[in-house]
Amino acid sequence: MRESKLLVYGATGYTGRLVVAEAVRCGMQPVRGGRDPEKLAALASATAAARGLETRAFGLDDPAGLVAALEDVSVVLHCAGPFSRTALPMYDACLKTGTHYLDITGEIDVFEALAARGAEAAEAGIMVMPGVGFDVVPSDCLIADLARRHPGGRYLRLGLAARSGASRGTMRTIVEGIGHFRIRRDGIITSVRPGQLRHAFDFGPPPQAAIVGVLGDVSTAFHSTGIPNIETYLQATRTFVRLTRILRGFGPFLAARTGQALLNRLLDRGPEGPSESERRTAHAILVAEIEGADGKRVAARVRTPDPYGFTATAAVAIAARALAGDVRVGYQTPSSAYGADLLREFDEVTWEVLDGQATAR
Repeated sequence: MRESKLLVYGATGYTGRLVVAEAVRCGMQPVRGGRDPEKLAALASATAAARGLETRAFGLDDPAGLVAALEDVSVVLHCAGPFSRTALPMYDACLKTGTHYLDITGEIDVFEALAARGAEAAEAGIMVMPGVGFDVVPSDCLIADLARRHPGGRYLRLGLAARSGASRGTMRTIVEGIGHFRIRRDGIITSVRPGQLRHAFDFGPPPQAAIVGVLGDVSTAFHSTGIPNIETYLQATRTFVRLTRILRGFGPFLAARTGQALLNRLLDRGPEGPSESERRTAHAILVAEIEGADGKRVAARVRTPDPYGFTATAAVAIAARALAGDVRVGYQTPSSAYGADLLREFDEVTWEVLDGQATAR
């Protein structure tokens, strides 16, 4: 019988380091994986949480080496993006080795690509769950709970207000998808122009404006609830409003190869991610609103602590379940595998139904 073994790939990255530290805090001994053996070795000597852990250096461009690295691994927690380039090679290896696949993506195309291959994952006896961090765990659970209590919804709108910085990896993903704002209409994912749609959300009285953005829930919420019309929004902060205006005028240039190279060079000059002190005061608010065919709307809101810390906590908690054999094979979202109440297991999360009912932790 295969030993229960967790491999964290991308362990030298900003979020990967947080995930490894959380896994160790929870009593696990994860294998640290990554492409660069020197970075893995340097991390082991510099980070207390990584000392004594097994390391495996392998690239995602070597299918045979990738399969060999996963042969004795029961669960892989993939933290190396952009996942548009890295998810499928890792998933293909997991299919061959019977390894459960988890990742922390928020990319719509990745969710859709893995969902389309859910049948082969089920046949291989593995669970495939992309998006085991922020924002998908809290948003998916929030949406699934609201849809369960108010069936028959035709329209879903999700708003995000993040009081947090962004890691370099997150920004690279944003840069790669710049200008590709998408929603779901009648079950089909379709593009919209930056700034084309606006909506008001109760992030905290009074309602505040938000502008259409790009969140993975355009994919995951559809698979969790079947609601055919989905829009995701970001709070209309000065920074996001300014970005939307820039995209209207320069979006094609920034999406082209030259623009992408320029933006990535700028990212390389910036910090790797929020500092520990910044993360201590960071938080995020998500508001989900479901509208029925009769026009009646219901809404609920959650507040989470620091999104990066929450990602590490949620990802490790889900990995622990998978290691223990608590899995549902095939493609899954957090709520489809573990129910909407999964979110209630995490500390410092407040959950409020905006019709006067409330629960909190």
